[in-house]
Amino acid sequence: MPPRRFNGPQMMRARRAADVSRRELAAAVGSKSQAIVAGWETEKTFPPGEKLPAIARVLRVDIDVLFPREGLCDLADLRCDAGYAQYAAAEKVGISKYGLSRAERGERRLDDAWIGPLAKLYGVHADELLAAQRRSFGEAETASPPAALPPLTLALRALVCERFPEGEPSPDTIAAGVNGLAGAEVIRGDQVEALLRGMPADRVFAGAQVARAVAVTGLAGYFGVSELRLDDRAESRVVDDLRYIASRYDVALAARGGEGGVSPEMVAVLSDLLNRELADPSDP
Repeated sequence: MPPRRFNGPQMMRARRAADVSRRELAAAVGSKSQAIVAGWETEKTFPPGEKLPAIARVLRVDIDVLFPREGLCDLADLRCDAGYAQYAAAEKVGISKYGLSRAERGERRLDDAWIGPLAKLYGVHADELLAAQRRSFGEAETASPPAALPPLTLALRALVCERFPEGEPSPDTIAAGVNGLAGAEVIRGDQVEALLRGMPADRVFAGAQVARAVAVTGLAGYFGVSELRLDDRAESRVVDDLRYIASRYDVALAARGGEGGVSPEMVAVLSDLLNRELADPSDP
């Protein structure tokens, strides 16, 4: 399986955005020298896979945003995502490092007695561990139906195709354009990439609603569209607003008697509000 992609300059930008020093990041991954982080950021060296979860955690960025991977995990990937070196994982559950190494290389399967302890250590279900083992051995799997993409991803992909028919810009280019218009860094290239790949916005922005809202505003400005085009919560907010109007004017929102649709009273209220909003103030 493909390892997680590592981008040193992108990690450096995330570190600065999180206000974490090189020394602090080095300490978080068990190193006494900040030079190791400098080497990663200039891509002279690369961190071991099992260090990536700690780096993402310290920088407060989802690991799938900062270090994305295309494809599903094999045994080595599961171990690295749990933050364990091979010798440490084997020692933790009291199994043979040699046996674990051979399983990860697709040479000999894990002993049945190891499945439960390893799955618990990695924080996955035993079935997920067995599926990862099959990938380590190169066994083909039945393709699962693709998951539905979030509305924000669909909107972004459509805008990229519309605005750049001759060839889409890189996520870093889009982020630079958004940040240039905003006059501040409101989104990073890895976050743009994650959104385009289909990651939910709540994960991309780690649940920070203000950061999400500012980024959506910046993206809308960059593409020259209304924020509603990119707001995947707009529909639910419209329904909430309709409920408020129905309550404010003491009318039923939905038609009665199983007819479906909006009630005639609500239609009348909305029509009146719209006429007042669109009325020409110069008319007598």
